Amino acid sequence: MPKAHGSVGSETGGATVLKRNQVQDFCSFTPKLLKFCYQACHQCRRRKLKCDARRPCSTCVRSHKHARDHAQPGANLPEKPECTFDEVATTETLSAPSDSPKNRFERLETRIKELEALLSQKEQEIPPDANPPGSSAPSSTQNSPSSIQSVPLTSRSGSASTMSFPSDLESLLSPSTLDVNAQMVNPYFCNENSGLIGDASVGTDTPLLSSSMDIMWSHWPVNLPHPELIRHLVEMFFLFHPHASRLFHRGTFIASLSYPPDHPDFPITPILHAICAVSAIYTAAGGPRTDAADFSYEGQFAQPDLPDTFAEQQATHAKEAVERYLNRGQHLIQCVQTYVLLMWYYWCHSKWVELYTCSGQSLRVAIPLGLNICPPFCSLHKSSPRLSIISPPRTPIEDETRRNTFWLAYAVDRQHGSGTGWALSLDDDDIAQVFPVTMEQFELGIPVNYNVRQWCHVREAVLFHPPDITDSFTLYIKSTMILSFIKSFNHRYRIKSNLGDVKFLPVENLAIQGYGDQLDIRSCPAFLELDQLLVSFRSSFPSNLKDPFRQGLVDSHLYTTFLTLHVSIILLHEPHSNVHRANCTSAAKILESARMILDLIYAVWSTNYDIGLLDYFCPFCWYLAGRVFSRFLRAAQDAGHVQQMETLRAELDFVRMALGKMAERLPLSHRYHKMLDACILEVCDTAVVYSSPADGRPVPAVTDQRLRAGTSVTQTSAPQHDMAHFLKIIDLDPQP
Repeated sequence: MPKAHGSVGSETGGATVLKRNQVQDFCSFTPKLLKFCYQACHQCRRRKLKCDARRPCSTCVRSHKHARDHAQPGANLPEKPECTFDEVATTETLSAPSDSPKNRFERLETRIKELEALLSQKEQEIPPDANPPGSSAPSSTQNSPSSIQSVPLTSRSGSASTMSFPSDLESLLSPSTLDVNAQMVNPYFCNENSGLIGDASVGTDTPLLSSSMDIMWSHWPVNLPHPELIRHLVEMFFLFHPHASRLFHRGTFIASLSYPPDHPDFPITPILHAICAVSAIYTAAGGPRTDAADFSYEGQFAQPDLPDTFAEQQATHAKEAVERYLNRGQHLIQCVQTYVLLMWYYWCHSKWVELYTCSGQSLRVAIPLGLNICPPFCSLHKSSPRLSIISPPRTPIEDETRRNTFWLAYAVDRQHGSGTGWALSLDDDDIAQVFPVTMEQFELGIPVNYNVRQWCHVREAVLFHPPDITDSFTLYIKSTMILSFIKSFNHRYRIKSNLGDVKFLPVENLAIQGYGDQLDIRSCPAFLELDQLLVSFRSSFPSNLKDPFRQGLVDSHLYTTFLTLHVSIILLHEPHSNVHRANCTSAAKILESARMILDLIYAVWSTNYDIGLLDYFCPFCWYLAGRVFSRFLRAAQDAGHVQQMETLRAELDFVRMALGKMAERLPLSHRYHKMLDACILEVCDTAVVYSSPADGRPVPAVTDQRLRAGTSVTQTSAPQHDMAHFLKIIDLDPQP
């Protein structure tokens, strides 16, 4: 390094060595005092960025401005940028440093490291504002499956709006396949409750991604978006979808994305297409999302004419590609996983026909793969010695992934089928599979002996929950099985009773309530068995799984389990309820269940959790509760109970408001919102006027004048119907 001569040195005339990024302050020079300071500020040296040595430097000013412009709501940022420099070093006596070989080697090594850092920085050419200090990548803790299903209530960490990602991901969409004429969306603009706003736009003059992101495999699939966009959507999928870490083993799947596209462990293209379609509701990176509010309601099973959005295109590519793999008999397990993803997409967008056909396809493909059954419960037929047409799993993780894939396909088939009169795709008698293990055992790949696991075909297993192999997802699957039992009973009762099945024949000597000359179906053994099963299941929950909001966290699986239990009671008793009879036990039970569903809505609404991230079955449960309230509202209207009308209309108001809030993210919720409005109009024979809630709970609704006019006639005799028995307000515990 060059040396400063003694003419500007100390008294002794010794030479002074000036290091790189140091400057001598000649203005403050005194014969016995030399001042030195680093030219770059602390922040630029730490981030390895260029610094112009201004106070503050232009780099810190630009980074501070970027951080303030894109700060999350409530973030506390300083008014001025933080730009600090070294204190001026002083010494009374400066002597010439030793010029030994050791010192020279040290100076050379330091210089080499500095040059290497400059060279690396020159190659990358990352702009200073590409990664603002306030935005950092999600940590492994945030992406862990445990945090995906359980989100703190004290912050909006359950909302998709809290994630930061490169704002020019729109440019990563493949131009050869995507014709979406959409503006760029800045993900940092967010709604306080509902997450990302799809119509916020930013300029695209300066690219924010490094040039290294433009490098792609030469054989990258044509219809897939850019790898960076794929990775971003996959991260959003695992972070926000309640079942993502059950359908795939997160660590294994993320690692497989690093392989080249022709690697045998790289995910097949239909899976990536389907993940892109499902994840589009959680991020604005793919362009504007489908807004179901723009489509008019034309009935429950009307197919919405969705625009050709990014998600719709990816779903189309996934469906076409998975059929090609099926025709060739390749990657069959991943084909079933693709169908599960497509079911979620079709369900989310209320495309009932596609959902029904895709659900049936997934379970029919799962049968020859042996996913619905485990040894030793195999067929007696000897022509096919193998239980499955695919090879056995190689690891416990692969084994549990296959089992979880089947159970998720089963759950969707049962949940969406409970709202239709159509037959289910697979009979429960053809399933002999063990229940899934806990999330921890699945993540760590811990094998669990079959001797200690529970079989689904054993009816008593639904009521017993060993703590070592039971978590909220296990209860979620068990509640879905109970839902399936009730669906099968309602669907097959007339056939079974016609065949003379004694379990489906009512007992003649039992009291008949509301059936006239007909026998009471509720007296048949099959109905009584299901009714008792619901009561027992309600009281069998382990102590650590009795509250879906335990320790300030929202457990989506457990919350849906509670809703499923109450919905099962409504589905079992609603066909036999007579709301005009005070002694009708079925009417009392469906009203109690509807109000317990309402309490669960109150509970999740009182948190900061984004309700758009709940399971897709939740809006159906809420709609069903609203439908029950509408029936009792009509009964109160006929009986002339104005006070009960006020209460029921306030409850309906809150259910509608919750569906409308969820509809900001889920088009499915918008469909149920419209269905509930149509049900109110049909049942109550009037258009109901609703008021807005004041502080989380609805205020008494303004009673429609036409409705009040029809019930304000002076009663000259006793009312025909006694409504006090089942219209009274009761405090219900949301826990079963």
